[in-house]
Amino acid sequence: MSAGTGGAMGLAVRDGRRLLLIFASAALVFSILHHADHVIRGSHSGWPFEAEVTPFTYSLLIYALILPAIYLTARGHDVAGYHLFVAVGGLALIGFVHFVPVGGHEAPIGDIYAAYGSTSAGLLALGILVGLIANVAALAAVALATVRAKYRAAEGG
Repeated sequence: MSAGTGGAMGLAVRDGRRLLLIFASAALVFSILHHADHVIRGSHSGWPFEAEVTPFTYSLLIYALILPAIYLTARGHDVAGYHLFVAVGGLALIGFVHFVPVGGHEAPIGDIYAAYGSTSAGLLALGILVGLIANVAALAAVALATVRAKYRAAEGG
């Protein structure tokens, strides 16, 4: 069924698409703010802001993944499964890089909060990370619910 179809399924599709756009766009904004935080702090950054190619550099590829999904969703295409793939992959990457204590990981308190030497700036930087994680998790949840609703409708239930 398409977004223009009447009835409960049409409404669910429109609502799902709207929520996908909201959470994907919010995740995009938080991603930009978090990458800017890395550059401003000058830690765990990389090319194009430093000479060295680092995991930060590869993390910039998220924009090549999320921008087309936002565009296609706004144009009415059903890409909830793609949003789900990007959100789950993004959560895994964010979680691993920021919370798994291996060599070169970024410790939220030591590397983000304490790096500023200012309580308000440190809290803002941590808030951006929390906002990013929350929005990507919400995007994954909405995408999963949208995909499940689509499959239920296809099965006739």
